[in-house]
Amino acid sequence: MPDKLPEAAVLAGAGVTVVFVALTILMLAIMLLSRLAPRDKPNKADTPPTVLQQQTLSTESVAAMAVAMALAMEEQKPTFSVGDDKVPVPQPVASPWAATGRERLMRSRAKPGRRWGKPSKR
Repeated sequence: MPDKLPEAAVLAGAGVTVVFVALTILMLAIMLLSRLAPRDKPNKADTPPTVLQQQTLSTESVAAMAVAMALAMEEQKPTFSVGDDKVPVPQPVASPWAATGRERLMRSRAKPGRRWGKPSKR
């Protein structure tokens, strides 16, 4: 047994060396390819929009935009009225996966006088 320990150490060292050399070659290849590849042109979505300085909005158009935004925001959230407060209605979970998981969880809970997975005697 003691005579195989140096052989195992040499084999492990050779394996680690091969892995690090392979990773270094891969890193250098990626660096070389990234320098040789042409850069992408910036997208128009990445550039900030230009603001026109000469256009001025009238107070009527600003008020109309504010009303339109408020109406659009009200359409997005379904609400019901309780007195003067508006409370958002929680949306039901429509996913069958979630419903199945919830059902399994509820069925797996232990009840007094009942063993796991076995019906109780009545």
